[in-house]
Amino acid sequence: MFERSTLMTSSLDSEELDRLLAPISQHLVYPPKHIFQLPGETIEGVYYIKSGRTKHYMDNNEGCFKILYTLSAGWFFGETPLFLNKETSLYSQTETKTTIYLIPVNETYRLMRENELFRDTLLQCFSQKMLILRYEIGNLAFNSCKNRLKRLFCAAVERENMTDPGWYNLRIHYTHSELGEIVGGARVTISRQLTELCNEGFIRIINRRIQVNAEEYHRYMQSSR
Repeated sequence: MFERSTLMTSSLDSEELDRLLAPISQHLVYPPKHIFQLPGETIEGVYYIKSGRTKHYMDNNEGCFKILYTLSAGWFFGETPLFLNKETSLYSQTETKTTIYLIPVNETYRLMRENELFRDTLLQCFSQKMLILRYEIGNLAFNSCKNRLKRLFCAAVERENMTDPGWYNLRIHYTHSELGEIVGGARVTISRQLTELCNEGFIRIINRRIQVNAEEYHRYMQSSR
């Protein structure tokens, strides 16, 4: 799973969990592309994504970003700084219109003690995020920027959608900036690597959208096993 990760999680939506949290939470509604949390801010509880999608990333203040993960409905975040009594070290931003439940500290600890569904889901979210981060550490440590791009593109191909013989579309449309944020590279580096991948026949760019060569995709996936 994580070897082919796009850092985007699947929904964990739970009607039972929604009903449990709605009456005790502060409801926050944000528009798309809204940064609602900054590094250094104090966490006031655990956050639960009722609907929408958020991304969480780091910034080195020199124009280089790195996305850690993108979370969907049903996911918790903010538990690590809360339980460690630390300020957050990440930027949190909506990707779509998003509704978030902010569960106060006292209610968070009460539910951890008393509610199995809350506790198990929170631990599941924490554990899966740790696995994503472990994957990313290995990816950054052992793979070049070009290979990280290849991994990302292969993870995002629509195998059932081949518009032209021999070429796969991607499920996600990436800008150069977004690619840099995901794989951890400067925009100029991303542009250079995309040109190289085009010259090597691994990808092509049609109307600003990236397509992956089917033969190269299968060769790469076979070599990555």
